[in-house]
Amino acid sequence: MMVVYATTEDLADFLVTIPVWPGAERHLRQASEDIDDLLIGAVYDVDTNQMPTDPRIREAVKRATCAQAHFIQTGGDETGAKSGFSSVSVGGVSYSRSSQVTIGSGRASQEFSPRTLRILHVEGLLPVRPRTRSGGSGAP
Repeated sequence: MMVVYATTEDLADFLVTIPVWPGAERHLRQASEDIDDLLIGAVYDVDTNQMPTDPRIREAVKRATCAQAHFIQTGGDETGAKSGFSSVSVGGVSYSRSSQVTIGSGRASQEFSPRTLRILHVEGLLPVRPRTRSGGSGAP
């Protein structure tokens, strides 16, 4: 079962003055997959629908999903095909990317919204840090 962490209503609340666009539900599904990718190894409790049970974490994941969906929509790169380019020019139009920033395992963050990464980092979900028990075996 694929988990979608935000609804179009959540997205409208997040965007405030920017209207929700056609295809937003698809972008929220894609963004939820991106969030799952970023949170591999993160430890938090979930309910039977695989949603975080801690309200703070649930809100952070929802906001990060909305930020990532907006990033997908504004970048016009649903497939990630543009992420390999550092500069493209067609006629009088030029497109460049800044140097790559790495996250966690060293992956390039061009496929993730800086705001998405910031939301998850501030809430302690990035970078993922292993939890150990004090005085115990080290198992989570």
